[in-house]
Amino acid sequence: MDEFEQNQEFLKNVLELPCPSCGSELSYSASKKQINCNHCGFVKPYDQASDLVEEQSLESAVRSMSYFTPKEIHKKVIDCNSCGSRIMIEDDKVSIRCNFCGSEKVNESALEKNLIKPQGIIPFQVDGAEAKKKFQDWIQEGWFKPNKLQTLAELGDVHGIYVPFWTYDTKTYTRWSGEAGYYYYETEHYTDSDGESKTRQVKKTRWKDKRGTIDHFFDDVLIVASKGLPHKVITPIYPFDLKEVVNYSNTLMVGWEAEIYSLDVLDGYHVAEKQMTEELREMAGTALGGDTQRRLSIDVQRWGQTFKHVVLPVWICSYIYNDKTYQFAVNGQTGKIHGTKPTSWFKVAGLILSIIATIVLIVFLVKQYA
Repeated sequence: MDEFEQNQEFLKNVLELPCPSCGSELSYSASKKQINCNHCGFVKPYDQASDLVEEQSLESAVRSMSYFTPKEIHKKVIDCNSCGSRIMIEDDKVSIRCNFCGSEKVNESALEKNLIKPQGIIPFQVDGAEAKKKFQDWIQEGWFKPNKLQTLAELGDVHGIYVPFWTYDTKTYTRWSGEAGYYYYETEHYTDSDGESKTRQVKKTRWKDKRGTIDHFFDDVLIVASKGLPHKVITPIYPFDLKEVVNYSNTLMVGWEAEIYSLDVLDGYHVAEKQMTEELREMAGTALGGDTQRRLSIDVQRWGQTFKHVVLPVWICSYIYNDKTYQFAVNGQTGKIHGTKPTSWFKVAGLILSIIATIVLIVFLVKQYA
């Protein structure tokens, strides 16, 4: 039996896992943090092994990884025509609204392509009630928010979604060079407008050529593979504790929605590569030192690139205000929150007018009693 057949057999066995008490299907409960039977209340711990979460060669990703199609794990795919996300949902569920952007322009996709199977997963540690409370508290914060957001706080529909990520490892060797500038001061004599001789300190720069090397190993550079959650929304809820990743199991996915990656493994690596290059540039700048710098350049060599595909838990709420979509996200592992919300420009204008009126009043009083 080859690797692909072994994975299919694994998925089949997982999907046929019944409750030993009543025979109903088991699923993961975020509130109980255990495998749960909604019918009779039976619970058991989930398998926390992580031996299958291994680095994979980026070079041989296409030919060597295991694959699956959504229908093989009792999932169907919903396409959003607005934000471009692809969400896996239970095959018996009817979806009329995208949970990422709030659009109702969704349709069932006839997705037949094989997808790289996730190797690891972090189960939800924050349950729905806690996530909704965070949304309600957050959306009411801020003096400049429109008053109507109170209604959204009461109606907020928060969804737990497993979001796809890539992690990348690579070894790097960097040669850097540049000029470090060191400030020093010289006394300068000059004549002022009254013809008097005076002195002043003048800042100057002494430049020094420097060069060096950096050996650095990048471990688990995290890149979101989702179109539904932009970087400005997802990165502020980092970090995820990737040490808590366990072997992917479909039992942990039953009853939960998941997005299919829209950024493939190679494109994701290019994003990671840019981040790594910027980090190496900062390292080189630190090594170069000085009070100021110029002509900093780096030459990076990379090898031994590997990756993992993991799905991580995120609670999201998308809402529409004045025909514009706003998003809120909660890290489903740590509870860290971030989101975007509209600004009441009426309140902003009122504050500015109040400040102007206060300044005018102060000037008037000063003139009156001067």
